[in-house]
Amino acid sequence: MKQNKTVLISGIIIMMMICFSFMDTYAQDLEKHQWENRVLIIKTLDKTSKKYQKQVKEFQNSIEGLIDRKFVLYKIIKNDFTLINYKDSILNTSGKISKKLTTKTLNKKESFEIILIGLDGQIKLRQVEVLTKEDLFKIVDAMPMRKNELKQNKLKN
Repeated sequence: MKQNKTVLISGIIIMMMICFSFMDTYAQDLEKHQWENRVLIIKTLDKTSKKYQKQVKEFQNSIEGLIDRKFVLYKIIKNDFTLINYKDSILNTSGKISKKLTTKTLNKKESFEIILIGLDGQIKLRQVEVLTKEDLFKIVDAMPMRKNELKQNKLKN
């Protein structure tokens, strides 16, 4: 009886570790989005800041455009993130940001920043002012890969 209980507890612990490690790995590894999604990061140290609130609001009514352009959004507040996958909400998650993301991508000196990462995994835009959806879409639509996507869509229709 005691042995069965130990095996059961061990199994539960292992399952929990697997679940938590999968969530953390998927959410923290921006490279996982490469060639699949463009990544938009909105980072703030203060979720009540006017810039952050305005930036989040800017994209709330643009979901079709974000899906069409293959976007996922990371909202980062201090050391916490929320991942929004517009195309597949099952992949939405949240947690603590990784050290890798902090050191490789984010600028610690800025209290607010927005970062655009292209399908190739390269940073295409980094700014500390609010980015309008119109400007975001213009930037993306001018990219060679996006132009190719639009061409392919025309051929299908």
